[in-house]
Parts: sequence; C-alpha cells; structure tokens
Amino acid sequence: MAKIRLGKELFSELHHFIGMEKSVFDSKKARLFPAGNTMDENQTTSIFLASLQAVEEYREELLVNIGINKITNRNTKLHVYTEIYNEDKTERIDGLIVLTSGKNNPVIEWVAFVESKVKHNTIEKTQIERYIKFGRDIGIDTIITISNEMTTSPYESPITTSKARNFNLYHWSWTYLKVMSTRLLRTDIIEDEDHVFILGELRRYFDNHKHVINFTHMGKQWSDASVKIHEMQLGKNVPKDIMYNIVNAYIQEEKDVSLQLTDITPYYVQLLLKKNEDREESIIKQLQQNNRTIISTYFIENDKKRIFDVEVDFLRKTISCRTSIVIEKGKAIAQISAVLNKLKLAGVNEDITICAVYKQNKKEECKLSLLVDEQHDNKTYSIYNKDYSDEIKFFDIYIKKEIGRDFQAPQKFIGELEGLAQIFLLQVMSYISK
Repeated sequence: MAKIRLGKELFSELHHFIGMEKSVFDSKKARLFPAGNTMDENQTTSIFLASLQAVEEYREELLVNIGINKITNRNTKLHVYTEIYNEDKTERIDGLIVLTSGKNNPVIEWVAFVESKVKHNTIEKTQIERYIKFGRDIGIDTIITISNEMTTSPYESPITTSKARNFNLYHWSWTYLKVMSTRLLRTDIIEDEDHVFILGELRRYFDNHKHVINFTHMGKQWSDASVKIHEMQLGKNVPKDIMYNIVNAYIQEEKDVSLQLTDITPYYVQLLLKKNEDREESIIKQLQQNNRTIISTYFIENDKKRIFDVEVDFLRKTISCRTSIVIEKGKAIAQISAVLNKLKLAGVNEDITICAVYKQNKKEECKLSLLVDEQHDNKTYSIYNKDYSDEIKFFDIYIKKEIGRDFQAPQKFIGELEGLAQIFLLQVMSYISK
C-alpha cells in the first residue's frame, strides 16, 4: 500500500491513499451546518441568523436593501438572538436582530423582530399583529418575516394589516436569502476566506433543506382561472375571485423568475418597478385590458437601462421575452449589420425575431437566422425598407413561444416561463447590452 510522502503528494490525490472514491471521500467533509435534525423552524432561523452575524458582506447586502444603511458605519456591530419571550411568556419571537454602535458602552441603533416559517407554512396575520403590539410596548417598530412565500420586494409583506401604521414590515423569502449568498460568492467581493467558507456552507445547507423551497407551482386554482380568462368575452371585467387566483400566484412567480435567473446565470436580475407601484393593482389593470397580457420588466446588473420584458398572453396562450436596442450610428443597412454582429456571437437561435421600427412606427421583421444568412451571402436584408426611411428608430428583439395546454398546467407553465427567460437572457441580453 502506497504511503503519503509529506510535502510531495498532491492534495487532490489523497483519496487514493485513503482507499476511497473521490466523490465518496468529498462527501465525508466535516460540515458547519449538518443536514438532518436542523431543518425545523427554530434551527433554520438560528443557522441563518448566526451566518448573518458572521459574514459582514452578507448582512450589509440584506440590510442595506431594506434601508438599514447604518449597518455599513464604522464601530457598528450586529447581535442576533433566537426564541425571545415576553415577560409573561405569552409571546415567543423566532428571532431578534440588534444593531449597536460604540465600542465600550454600545448603544442600540436599530432592532427588529424576526418571524419565520418553513415548509408551506405562511405568515399569519393575527400572529404578526400580536408581535406589532408587543414591539410597540417595548419600543421596537420593525418585524422581518421569512418564509417560502415570494413578495415583489423586501419592503412588501405577505400580509396586510391596518395595525401596521408607522410600523415597518419587511419580508425575505428563503430563496432570496440563498440566492443572495451565492451572488456574493460568485462576485468575489468577500475578502475573508473564513467568511467565504461560512457563506458557502449556508448555501449548501439551504440547498439540502427539504423545507426551503422556491416557487414551483401556480396553485390549484391557476388552471381553471387561466382558462376562464382565455375564454372570457373581451370588454368584460374579470371577476374578482378569478383575478385573485391569478394575481397572487403571478406576483410570486415573477419574483421567482428574477431569483432563478440570478442563481443560474452570471447576471444579477431584478424586477423593475415604477416608483410607488402597487404590483397587485398593476397586474389587475393589465388583465382587465383587451389584450389580457401581463408584462413584467427586469433589469440586469443594477443597470436600469439594460431591461427586458416577459409577457404572458392569456388570450393566445403565449409567453414572450423582448427588448429593444437603438443603433445611433449609420444608415439602416449599417444599423442592421451592427445588431447582427452582436447577436450572432451567441449562435443563431431559430426562434429569435428582429423587428426594425422606422419612422411613424412602420415595421419590418423576420427571423434572426434569415438575416444572418443574408449577411453572409451579401443579400439585401429582409427588414430593410428604403420606402419607410433610410434610418431605423430602434430594433425590437423578441422570442415568443405558444405553449397551448401547458399554459394552464401550473407546474409546466413555470418551467416554460423560466426556461424562455433564461434563453433570452443568455442569447440576447448577454450580447446586445454589453
């Protein structure tokens, strides 16, 4: 049997000396957060909060995004606690986050309750209302809820209550927390190797947590509701019960799209909202219009000029992704060539369509693949129309997919939507927005 020669053998060969397959040997690594008996609500919350306290970049990323900018100040420190009781033990808070400043005699700068749920458990309105009262009684005006439920932004809560006036309700989904951990690791902004290890272990723990799940189903009511909207006579308002079943599910899915794209591509993708936009009201308004289409706008890498739309058409049962690009230099033919030179770098997808929009919104469109062939063969571009103008205002680039019966299938709909968005991000946005 071969022996290890210290100072000479490669670490990657250690498993050979031990006599184990590499995959088996790697699975025996000691884990900071072992799977198994650590998946209940209390243990999950404790592990997350401890990681939040341990990794500076992680806590700053999450807290700054809910407006707690003091977290970046010098001489501030984060303290975390779990299972906090009130004086008569009638209320039990899952967690407490405290931000202090000062070294010798630190003072409290900010404090928040944490209420968490795992599995398919949802945030309970009556429970949060009790915690609001408890918080007010002792001078705490913030609750952060955590669950598998998605909200449009961390500033929105899964519950609505009139008792939250002058009280801050924030929400993080478990998926958001794990995706943000990976984004920080991927961008190499964490300098301390120990912190990299902790955050990597947290992500591994989340990935193996059977009660931490992303949004994978549009709900039992989606199928009937989507069919009814498809068949409904134009000009008639969609009934409130049908609308609720669609809107509640879609708000969660459009948020999950941004998280999944951030997780599986090199890009940070966020949902773009208008200032003070009520997303539920906005989607209802879109569905009441005659085209029965919901449009979600996303931006990448924190650049609100790099945007694309995801369109869900209930009448035609189609999903589309689209963006626009302006080529300011050159005349029409040179403008078309410039767009093609960007897009063909990704390889030609047969489903991508290029639409040239001329003056007075006159349009010509055809498949990208045909235009690339025409460029290669030095032929006149199919979307070039000199009768319209010698310049193109902008290009509308899109990919559309008819999904038929899969539109009303709750799980298949999500797969089609997220799959098409991923293709568009990698094969269009990656190249035209550079």
